[in-house]
Amino acid sequence: MAKIVLRSCDIVVNGVNFSDHISSVEINLVKDEIETTNFSGQGRERVAGLKDDSFVLNFQQDFASGEVNSTLFPLWDLETEFTVVVKPTAAAVSVNNPSFTGTCILLEYQPLSGDVGDLSETEVTFPTQRTGITMATV
Repeated sequence: MAKIVLRSCDIVVNGVNFSDHISSVEINLVKDEIETTNFSGQGRERVAGLKDDSFVLNFQQDFASGEVNSTLFPLWDLETEFTVVVKPTAAAVSVNNPSFTGTCILLEYQPLSGDVGDLSETEVTFPTQRTGITMATV
């Protein structure tokens, strides 16, 4: 079975392709754990609760028009919902290159971070709204 080395992820936030400004990506698929343990069993029982999915992206900061800050700051400031789409490669969506999509809201944003001489990077978590992250292969 083939392994994948991340070299050309395709990452779009609110319609803007940031693949050339992102150095790491995480897709977190999470469901709340609801305990349903009762007196009839010998151990704990659980069911899946509400989704709490998120994308975590590490941006290389850019203050130019149409780039990182000019896209993210208004999303945070105006509390606007937007779409995030992540694919393992820039190729067309397929079984071997699924597309992960979520409607997100930006609740925390750190526009400037770094030490003297460092590249200014900011890690941003995009929690999803309502339906969580969906995966498409066509």
